[in-house]
Amino acid sequence: MTTERFGTREEVIRWIKEVGINNKVTVIISRSDTETGKRGRSNKIIFGCDKGGKHKISDSGTQSASKKCGCPFKIRSTPAKDGSGWKIDVKCGLHNHGLPDRLEGHSFIGRLTTDEKQHVADLAKRHVAPRHILLSLQDNYPENVTRITQVYKHKSVIQKEIRGPRSEIQHLFKLIEDAGYVYWSRKKDDSEVVREIFWAHPDSVKLLNIFPIVLVMDNTYKTNKYRQPLFEIVGMTSTELTFPVGFAYMESEQTENFCWVLEKLKELFVKKDMCPQVILTDRDLALMKAIEVVFPNSINLLCRFHINKNVGAKCKQHVVNDLQKTIDTLWMEVVWASDEVEYGQRLHQLEQACVDYSGFINYVKDTWLTPHRHRFETV
Repeated sequence: MTTERFGTREEVIRWIKEVGINNKVTVIISRSDTETGKRGRSNKIIFGCDKGGKHKISDSGTQSASKKCGCPFKIRSTPAKDGSGWKIDVKCGLHNHGLPDRLEGHSFIGRLTTDEKQHVADLAKRHVAPRHILLSLQDNYPENVTRITQVYKHKSVIQKEIRGPRSEIQHLFKLIEDAGYVYWSRKKDDSEVVREIFWAHPDSVKLLNIFPIVLVMDNTYKTNKYRQPLFEIVGMTSTELTFPVGFAYMESEQTENFCWVLEKLKELFVKKDMCPQVILTDRDLALMKAIEVVFPNSINLLCRFHINKNVGAKCKQHVVNDLQKTIDTLWMEVVWASDEVEYGQRLHQLEQACVDYSGFINYVKDTWLTPHRHRFETV
């Protein structure tokens, strides 16, 4: 409560909201009116709690939740009759709910101000991670109670503004063309729906033709709106440094899709008879088949990291905790065997240790050793 008079309605709103925040109360404008000379119209502002009112049940029948609980809190502000300014009259200062210990992350209080939005935009333009943007906001604006969700939402707004009326895939094409990338795409029959798109930077094409010996290929999943696999191809220099060769969004992970991507990769080579000597992949059978078709003279090795990760996960499913470390060690000795004699000895030791775990040893043999032992990466 206050006897202070305020010169404008904006000053009233600012004062009430600041006092509310200091008392852990989120005050909103429930109703506002402006005098127009017509009967029944007068200057007034009715403030209430954000939990005031009742939850309206939609006709759709879908379940929904609401924070509204009919809170009676109410403040009325009108211009004083003596012309001294806007006065504040607390009609009901009670709440029918508990107050939060802090307002961090509140949907209303946590909104970004104009300056904070510009700060987020400046950092996002420099590719700063959202978690670091949030830390910067808290350092520069100590009263800020925004959570990382608001940072992500505002980044999405910025991206939509940059994209304009274009869809995501149309904007991707624009960026690729503006940057001078080499790219190909194909659409579904008789439609404008893009099936695949492959792109590579001109500098990556130069490096590929200088260092074509070893390529690494892998997919990432569920990292985009359309849940399409992002296929990544990485090369390796003579000093064991890696460089990106190309990327592709694919409709699915069928052999035919991989073949299309690899055919476009093949077109990047200046010499038509040039091809990678070694291609490193995980145990993606469709990709391995496509490599045999497009690059029949290349050696397809399997990444030891992916092998050990899968075997380790299967070991946890079948083997008791006390023996997991021992069996992991025996498996690594099988993988690192230097010749056939040592390989046979190490495999026999693993089989003896897994006498009671036939499910695990059968998985190791049927999935990895029997069909793919010759493909294990050895360097």
